[in-house]
Amino acid sequence: MEMVNYDTLLEKHAGIAFEKQYNLAEIIGENNWEIDMSTGLIYFGDELKFPMQILGSYSFDSGTWLWAWANEASNIPDSLLIETNRLKEIGETYNIEFLTMPEYNMEPTDVHALGLIASGEFNSSAYYAGNYGNGILLLTLKDESIENVPYNEQLRILSIYPEIISNFAINHRRTFKNYLDSKGYSIQEEGNKLTTNKGEGLISAEFDDMDRLVKINGEAK
Repeated sequence: MEMVNYDTLLEKHAGIAFEKQYNLAEIIGENNWEIDMSTGLIYFGDELKFPMQILGSYSFDSGTWLWAWANEASNIPDSLLIETNRLKEIGETYNIEFLTMPEYNMEPTDVHALGLIASGEFNSSAYYAGNYGNGILLLTLKDESIENVPYNEQLRILSIYPEIISNFAINHRRTFKNYLDSKGYSIQEEGNKLTTNKGEGLISAEFDDMDRLVKINGEAK
């Protein structure tokens, strides 16, 4: 059976999912947010609204994460629990404890790792970690307007890949390969150097013997 765990899931999805967060930030700006569970929508300001799925919540007081599938007190509609239930199923299939434990201690920053995993796993447009004062509500969003934000692909990769590996304890080399593969780049490996290309776009990266990034080069086409 394929090995699936926290590390492999984050390495697989971190690049492409982290990239989408830039699109979301550009669209929503500094708007306040609120959710309507009866409609399944999250609102940003007066004009923006997106379909959502509720993954879970983090409590600042207890320092614990609670999956939405285990949150019976909030009476969350089943239609908003599709993805959180699917993550639980993945956890049961591969014996992944962090996906099957209803509630557990973790750091607030770990909420973003869960968001990346879910966003990538379900091909979401983005995830949103909403601070509601006493904690953080984690959602995934799906809307074409988020995905259609124009950007320079080469420049985006070159700027955010170093940010990903500096913010998350993650294997640099495998994350780079997964990220570029998900973007449709062909990848050639020669020792510790990886060269990737897509059309006229060329990005190369060199890693040490522990798979840590040494340098990355490319041109913003």
